[in-house]
Amino acid sequence: MRVAGALALISLLAGLAQPVGAVPHAQPARQLSTAAPTRSSPLPAWLPSSEATPPDASREPVAEPAPVAPDCAKLTCVALTLDDGPVPGTAAVLSLLRRKHVHATFFVVGRQARAHPDLVRRMVADGHVVGNHSWNHPEFWHLSRKAIDRQLARTDAAVKRAAGTRPSLLRPPFGEVDRSVRKAARARGQAIVLWDVDPRDWKDRKAAVVAKRVLHQARRGSIILVHDVWPSTRHALARIIDGLRAKGFTLVTVPDLLGGRQRPGRVYLRG
Repeated sequence: MRVAGALALISLLAGLAQPVGAVPHAQPARQLSTAAPTRSSPLPAWLPSSEATPPDASREPVAEPAPVAPDCAKLTCVALTLDDGPVPGTAAVLSLLRRKHVHATFFVVGRQARAHPDLVRRMVADGHVVGNHSWNHPEFWHLSRKAIDRQLARTDAAVKRAAGTRPSLLRPPFGEVDRSVRKAARARGQAIVLWDVDPRDWKDRKAAVVAKRVLHQARRGSIILVHDVWPSTRHALARIIDGLRAKGFTLVTVPDLLGGRQRPGRVYLRG
């Protein structure tokens, strides 16, 4: 019995002598895995996962605010309109307007739009408004209603093919408006836009003269008529824009001048 007790004491002392942290033989020690964690084996709580990491805000696209239309009830607005193009020289006009941060209204001739679709596309992309100025600039007073409709339809189609948008404004050639023109415009959902400032740049092709006349005639709400087909007018545009701004005018598109309230078939000479 003494021998059995001694053996038990020796066994107990041997167990106490095991190194700290030793694992009993019946429970094998866990192996630390060096494999990358998978979705079936989540990461430990103390190690943030890639999904939990906040995205880099500097890499996220920032939405630009939508442009705010000028309030012409408060501003002294005028609308610059350009007729009869586009022509190759219209590219320089578009570059100038972009540098000057000006939006204008282009009344294009359909056959010119068909010949230069890239320029029509650029007009729309740059924020300008494109209006219908007939297919080949005839005198509407000498045309039947059916012929007028054909002139407008062909031009609308050319603009739509070039820029994906159909004009909502019409400027009849030579400003010729009668009952047939008004009905045709109303049927197509187009307002008729004429003008109250005409520097006669088609007659007197001198840049200084054209600019002087525009600056002299312009009033609040004016719709200014010029033609981007004449080199003299293209040369006058920078002087016109700077001169109007020096007088306190804000240059806008025709829809902005009218507050977006233009009505199909109605004639507008000014805002």
